[in-house]
Amino acid sequence: MSVILDTPRWAARRRPLDRLEARVVRLQLQREDHDLVPIADALRYAISLARCTDVCSAENQDVNLADPLAPFASWLRDALESRLERAESLWSLARELPEITRRTREARAEALTRIDRDSLEAEVTVRTLTVASGGGGGAGYVYPGVYEQLERNGFIPDLMVGTSIGALMSLFRARRRRWDGAPLVSAARELSWSRIFRVLESSSRYGLPATLRLYLQAALGKIFQHESGRPTTLADLEIPLLIVAAGITVDALKHDLNWYEHLLDEEVDRRGWRSSFRGAVKALSVLREFLSRRDALVEVVLGRADGTQDFDVLDAAGFSAAIPGVIHYDVLREDQRMKRILDHLYGTAGITRLGEGGMVSNVPARIAWETMVSGRYGRRNTFVLALDCFAPNPRSLAWVPLQQAVRTANVETDRLFADAYVTFPHTLSPVNLVPSIRDALLAIRWGRDAMAPHLPFLSAMMRPIPVLHG
Repeated sequence: MSVILDTPRWAARRRPLDRLEARVVRLQLQREDHDLVPIADALRYAISLARCTDVCSAENQDVNLADPLAPFASWLRDALESRLERAESLWSLARELPEITRRTREARAEALTRIDRDSLEAEVTVRTLTVASGGGGGAGYVYPGVYEQLERNGFIPDLMVGTSIGALMSLFRARRRRWDGAPLVSAARELSWSRIFRVLESSSRYGLPATLRLYLQAALGKIFQHESGRPTTLADLEIPLLIVAAGITVDALKHDLNWYEHLLDEEVDRRGWRSSFRGAVKALSVLREFLSRRDALVEVVLGRADGTQDFDVLDAAGFSAAIPGVIHYDVLREDQRMKRILDHLYGTAGITRLGEGGMVSNVPARIAWETMVSGRYGRRNTFVLALDCFAPNPRSLAWVPLQQAVRTANVETDRLFADAYVTFPHTLSPVNLVPSIRDALLAIRWGRDAMAPHLPFLSAMMRPIPVLHG
């Protein structure tokens, strides 16, 4: 199914109203007052109705409500934006509520001339949850702690989007609707550096050569195996998952392939990093080269791009994590199905290699938001939870230049599409790609702790809004 994206227009209409609803909820959370609940509910209903663009009807047809609701949306923003910005309590909005309620009912009546009531009320009152997990190497082992917190509090993602380590961690979450951390813990107990990475000469076909070769199929293939015995594809996952990779064009390559293949030969051996600092400096220089040529990179969303819905999940995660000059991932095995998918993708996208998704969207909140708002999964009213394990952190000063470079390149703009943006005070080192079981469990605990303060806001935003009577 092709997805038609109109992100700038959707964002101009919806994101200001998203922020208004978030402000209403935060004001409500600041003060425990049962009498405020009807005020908050009425305001949230009005804002959510005004936010509607297209809505899927009972006949499974998209109905355009953006145009008929545009005057109401404009009036509501004028009525609320400055007042909510100055407000210290929702009581300051009580005087405006009768007029807001009257106009909301009128706008709804207009919308109901175009769409059935059940479909409209479902779109207005119920949010879906979308989780975007960003890249950051070994720092991303905090993410399962977040997934565990969501499960404990009754939240099952409706869509997940991942970049690099965020893609790999999302795979473990998306394989089943209910979170089961046992396979991840089992993998952490059994995996070793030499089982996942190898330092050896090999050919390259779809990935950019690098010193380290990533062997996800050999390491995790048994976990991500379909019941029929074949590899698991994106279409098989119980929770929809999109994985972000960077399509590298010929214009993006400033060196020959041999240069990338041997960039870190002196910093890495068969047992791991000899010098993580020197390696980080070299990786930073290469990433900066690619980030400086953003026009020569293509954003590839595996699972959303035409023909990629049946992409092998481990291949998708492998390409997304393939840092130029550092990690090489490829499909060199005899797998004609995957080669057909890749050949079609390379031809239609005009790319020569696939690589690290963080070069185009390291925290894929925008991709998550625009995919849901496109209607690909039905309802468009979604809450985007963005997880960033690689945000600049004074606890790890050596990594700040690279973290800041990635942040400037795409995170600052993409995080604007997140309804909650979670960073992590404590993470493992980004180069701790194969942590011990002790380190992995510690990182998971850090993830739980970092998510805990955001749960009241998430819970309030995800709580269904009562239908406005009348």
